[in-house]
Amino acid sequence: MGIKLLLGSDYHGSPKLIQQALAHLPQVDAYINCGDFCSKAGKPSRKATQGFHPAAGAEVEHLQSFLKTVDRFKKPWLFLPGNHDPTAPVLAPLAGICGRAITESCCFEWMGLRVLAVPWTPPCGWGWQLTSSHLQELLTLFEQPPHPIDLLITHAPPRGLLDEAGKWYHRRMPTLRPLLDQLQPRYYLCGHMHWDGGKVERCGSTLVVNAALHNMVLEIH
Repeated sequence: MGIKLLLGSDYHGSPKLIQQALAHLPQVDAYINCGDFCSKAGKPSRKATQGFHPAAGAEVEHLQSFLKTVDRFKKPWLFLPGNHDPTAPVLAPLAGICGRAITESCCFEWMGLRVLAVPWTPPCGWGWQLTSSHLQELLTLFEQPPHPIDLLITHAPPRGLLDEAGKWYHRRMPTLRPLLDQLQPRYYLCGHMHWDGGKVERCGSTLVVNAALHNMVLEIH
């Protein structure tokens, strides 16, 4: 028996995508959101003293309400922020009975799967920016992982795979492609690149899934 997983990303407050996700939840075993539920919260501002852009209060409340609703379905869930979402101090308290928001890179067991979650996005001038030093830390830490990784979850796709032909990734920009190549997880789950949303692509033994602007149901075996 496999795990029926609902994967969503880049809702940007869309009522259609939000209602679609809630409609799917009774039929699946678990839910992962790869970020960018919000649209303005991650925008830099000197007035962002509460951990999000001052114009984004309503959408942050909407995110809080959405995750509370998801938790009522009593299905395991994970929310991993994108570059449009608020900061860690805002997200950390959103943990529910059945799930939590990922606010730092971490490796853990979940639903019988080995998961590596990385809440950092290649730099684009907004929030949750991946740095070269953090990428190197990850590569060093997981140079020889004790167990194979089943799910590598992040917001953005790796360079060269479902990344809109790389048009947003300049040559020196850090992406998680080196981590993908090193770990070769069974699944790489992401969003971020809207035009490649709803697509899958295989890279060796890894199935890369980009759920941007979509809700996708996956059978994880």
